[in-house]
Amino acid sequence: MIDISMRELRYVAVLDRELNFTRAAAAIPMAQPALSQAIARMERRLGVQLFRRTSRLVQPTAAGSLLAERARAILQDTALAVLDAQILGGTAKLRMYVAEPSLQLPRLVLGAIRAEVPIPVHQTSVPWNEVSDQLRTGELAMALGPEVNGQGLVSELLREETVVVVMDQSHPLANRQILTIAMLAQHPTVSIDRTMSSWDMTVERMFERADYTPWWTESTAFGAVAAADLVADGVSTLLALESITADQPQGRVCRPLSIPWTEGWFLSYRAASQELPAVAAAAAAARSVLGADVYS
Repeated sequence: MIDISMRELRYVAVLDRELNFTRAAAAIPMAQPALSQAIARMERRLGVQLFRRTSRLVQPTAAGSLLAERARAILQDTALAVLDAQILGGTAKLRMYVAEPSLQLPRLVLGAIRAEVPIPVHQTSVPWNEVSDQLRTGELAMALGPEVNGQGLVSELLREETVVVVMDQSHPLANRQILTIAMLAQHPTVSIDRTMSSWDMTVERMFERADYTPWWTESTAFGAVAAADLVADGVSTLLALESITADQPQGRVCRPLSIPWTEGWFLSYRAASQELPAVAAAAAAARSVLGADVYS
C-alpha cells in the first residue's frame, strides 16, 4: 500500500484548482520549487503522471483529476470530522448565521439557543450567497433565516411569518387599512443590501406575480430594522416580516396586504451534524420558541 499524506493530497487539490505552480504555491503557502518537487515525488511513488506541464500551462491528467476530486472530498470530510469532534467535546464555538438578527423573533430564538447549548454560540453575518457553502464546509454550524439548499444540508421549516407594509403615518397610503401590490408600485420601496440579504429578490418575485416592478429607493439599508428608519421621509414604504412591528416608534404604522404573503423561518444545518448534542439542543430550542406565540 502506498502512503499519501493529507498535506500531499492538499498539494494535488490546490494545483488542480489553480492550474499554475506559482499561484498554487502561494495559496498553500510554500515555495514554488518545493511544490514542483513534491508533485514529482508523488508521481514517481504512484507510478502515474498527475499533471502535464508546459512553460505556461499545467493540466491534470485523468489520473490527476480523479485524485484531486477524491482529495477534496477527503480533506473536507476530515475537516468536518475534526470540527464535529471539537463541538462534541465542547472545545469549539457553534457558529450560526442569523438573518435579520435585530428582529424580535430571531433575538428570542438566539436567547433560547444560548440558554440550552453547552458551548459558546457565535452569531455571525456573511454574504447570503455564501451561507450554503459555509454550512457544507463547516465554517457555519447552523443558519436561521430563509431556506438554504445544498448537498448534505437539512433546511427545516420552523414558522411562517406574515409580510406587512411599514410606513410613516404621514404617507399617502397610511389611511388605507389594506394595501395592494398595485398601490405599493406607485411609491418607492426601501431596498435592503443585496450582498447580505436575499430580501429584495423575494420582493421582486412577489411584485412580478402581480405584473408589477418595485420602485426601489436609491438608498439601501443593512437589515430590516435600519431599513424601517428610511420610511421617515413619508414617501417610502418597507415590506417586512410582521415581527418588525414590535420595535416601531410612535408615528410609524404597519398595514396588511390584500394577498396572503408569508415567508418561512428555516433552521439549516448539515445532516451529518444533527445528532451532535450541541446542534440537537440548538434545534430543539429554536423549535420550542418558534412553536410559541412570540407576539403575545
